[in-house]
Amino acid sequence: MTHMEGVKPNDPKTREFWDNKARTFPRFEEGEDNYEAGVLDRIRRHGVDFNGKTVLDVGSGSGMYTIRIAREAERVTAVDISQGMLDILREDAGAQGLSNIDCVRSEWMEFDSDATFDIVFCSMTPAIRDDASRLKLLRHAGGVTVFMGFAGLMDSNIMTPLYARYGVTPKVFTNGTDMRLWLDEHDVPYRMHPIEGTWVVPKTLEARVDGASLFLKQYGVDPDPADLKRFMARYEEKPGVFVERTDYKIELLIWDRPDGE
Repeated sequence: MTHMEGVKPNDPKTREFWDNKARTFPRFEEGEDNYEAGVLDRIRRHGVDFNGKTVLDVGSGSGMYTIRIAREAERVTAVDISQGMLDILREDAGAQGLSNIDCVRSEWMEFDSDATFDIVFCSMTPAIRDDASRLKLLRHAGGVTVFMGFAGLMDSNIMTPLYARYGVTPKVFTNGTDMRLWLDEHDVPYRMHPIEGTWVVPKTLEARVDGASLFLKQYGVDPDPADLKRFMARYEEKPGVFVERTDYKIELLIWDRPDGE
């Protein structure tokens, strides 16, 4: 779970941003009662079967979904702009004894492959942002595409007041809604399933300050770390644990490869 409002996917500094973000980014956690497990269960209940399939994971990040999918799929190709994220994915996949994940460090529009995949999976990635990137997504889809994106709400108990404190007006992230409208425009039938709730993410003070500073810098703000530490004190829920709660709305879109494509 992350704030992406100030990130410009086509900006030359994007790779550096995500490599830095990898320092404190959530990573795979075992268990069937966490957020990623619940989302994948919902996707399966909506008819998507990963068993024995080839899967393209666009914007895989640290592999929170990738590893779970790879336990069922024949093979997963994980594409991400950040080497730091892919290093985490490789480490965690190795710890799980998985050898069926191919990690590709690439910006999406530079991903050089003619392959099609049984399932294309995209979760919250800012890489899919315009006609060209969406059409490329369709070209790689041999069967089902699963797309998750924001629907205008991502309200953090920490970042929202911090943005106000520093006079920042964050972008409203709507990549889920934008994709749905694009599918409508291009007459691609889909199933839409809304997801909403609250992410609860505990971190250390150092990780919390590091993450907040990184996002503020995307808006041209260079905050004083000491000021951020003082600000974060109110979010300490037990010794050394600072908790962010983010209300969100997501659109889960699932569609089959259009006939004749």
